Amino acid sequence: MSGRFKSPDVEENVACNLIPMIDIMFLLLLFFMLGADMSQRELEDVELPKADQVKEEPKVNTENTRRVNVNIYHTHTNTGSNCAVHEGKGVCREMTHWAIAISAYRYTLDTIRQELLELAALDLEDNQPTNDPKAVKLSKVEVMIRADQNAPYQFIQRVIENCGAVGLYKIAVGAAQPEGGGGKSAAAVK
Repeated sequence: MSGRFKSPDVEENVACNLIPMIDIMFLLLLFFMLGADMSQRELEDVELPKADQVKEEPKVNTENTRRVNVNIYHTHTNTGSNCAVHEGKGVCREMTHWAIAISAYRYTLDTIRQELLELAALDLEDNQPTNDPKAVKLSKVEVMIRADQNAPYQFIQRVIENCGAVGLYKIAVGAAQPEGGGGKSAAAVK
């Protein structure tokens, strides 16, 4: 056997092509920037009411728990528009100045019920009464109502009523401890 294997030609100029790597880096940068922005949209700028006694939320396994934050806030705080009453630390009672938001989407007192109904249907309780088809199906979804301390109670009341009407019964209302109590944010349960 006189045949030998021919060795492959060795290329002298071996260079790393950086263009695809730069493209991937820009895509990753864009992905993380958008992801970080979306994580902040769950909570609106709300000045929570101070509570003398606040039950600290227990640390629970949040992997299996779906929680929805319902924010009730003064719209002129976030939009830059002027509201003389609110800027003067007064209590604004102009109903059009207040909004309800879930994940940065605004709802009115009339449209919040449909959104809560859709959220309740995402995770229903296992043991539902099956004998009455018109009965409200209970949901495992937890609702945290974060209302501004000056928000009209009508907004909070309607959100709680709509939660009960669509089967959301795990409701908490956000409150803050006064400065002397450590300043931690907590929730008063049901």
